[in-house]
Amino acid sequence: MNEMIYHENELQPSIEAYWTRRASSYTDVIKKNLADGWEDIWANELISYFPKGEACSRMKILDIGTGPGFYSIILSKRGYQMTAIDSSEGMLEEAKHNAGELADNIEFLYMDAQKLDFEDNTFDVIVTRNLTWNLPKPAEAYKEWKRVLKPNGILLNFDANWYSYLFDEEKEKEYLQDRLNTVKAGVEDHGAYEEGDMMEDISRCLPMGKVKRPQWDLSVLLECGFKMVSADTSVGERVWNAEEKVNYASTPGFMIVAVK
Repeated sequence: MNEMIYHENELQPSIEAYWTRRASSYTDVIKKNLADGWEDIWANELISYFPKGEACSRMKILDIGTGPGFYSIILSKRGYQMTAIDSSEGMLEEAKHNAGELADNIEFLYMDAQKLDFEDNTFDVIVTRNLTWNLPKPAEAYKEWKRVLKPNGILLNFDANWYSYLFDEEKEKEYLQDRLNTVKAGVEDHGAYEEGDMMEDISRCLPMGKVKRPQWDLSVLLECGFKMVSADTSVGERVWNAEEKVNYASTPGFMIVAVK
């Protein structure tokens, strides 16, 4: 099969169009995340890092790359002021739909995660999930995120080495074993999805699959001027359900914490 090569000026529009087409399918992901107590598990995990002593109603939180709205929904339910941004119009529409009555309490904005339209020192906390791997210019994004955080503001970035198997033969073997293990376990294979070949082509043109994470992220965040950075590489054991753990055994999730 011929691989598609995206030129730099085509990459971001192609990413946005791809996620808009896939937006509706991610409502199913939201439903699973909100079921069987996983909403509380995720919310408690995030809130455990939030600044102490500040009333939730006064904290301004930015959800970058909100996708179908999971973080904004669970934190809005708990009284936090949420602003949710995404560069996919389709994802924003899904997020609004998934939020239901909470949508009136969340500010939804179409925006590029790498170039934010906010003033300096605006937010107490930034949360983001499964986004940075998908950015053409992640280092620029980190600089922007630091800019809009208040002094002592906190960045919480949950991600994984998605698509690293495209650049590493050992990772490819492990990834293929994950696919077999989903069959053995009788769970949905998250690696078998519509337009999977297209996302692989896009990922080959992105930088993050080629670097060692989260080490790369921690180094760049320090270079950006964050005063404290750390990564929890076991967080997936706490926040992923059994189906996710089977699917992503070769791609463990991590939580990056950075303090401005």
